[in-house]
Amino acid sequence: MPAAVSSNALPVNYRLDEYAIQSVLGQGGFGITYLARDARLGAMVAVKEYFPQAYAQRDKTLTIRPNSHGGETADVENYKWGLQEFLKEARALAQFKHAN
Repeated sequence: MPAAVSSNALPVNYRLDEYAIQSVLGQGGFGITYLARDARLGAMVAVKEYFPQAYAQRDKTLTIRPNSHGGETADVENYKWGLQEFLKEARALAQFKHAN
C-alpha cells in the first residue's frame, strides 16, 4: 500500500526524464521514494529523490533547493555533503545486477 502523500512529494504523472511518477512508496528525513513508470521500457521502477527537508525546500517549479537564507550557510554545506553521499550510494547500487 503506498505511503500517505506528502505535500512535498511530486504530483502523480509528473515526468522525471523518462519516468512518470505514479505514487509515493515511502519518505524519510532525507528523501522520497516513488513508484514510477519507465516510459521507454513500460516497466514499473522505484525512483529515490534526494530531499533533506531539514536543509532544503521545493520551489514553485518543483525543484529542490538548499535553504540559503541569502548566502552560503550550514544548510547549503550540509545539503551539498548529503547530495554527494546520495550519489555515491546510487553509483554503488547501480553496480548490482539482478535477474529480477
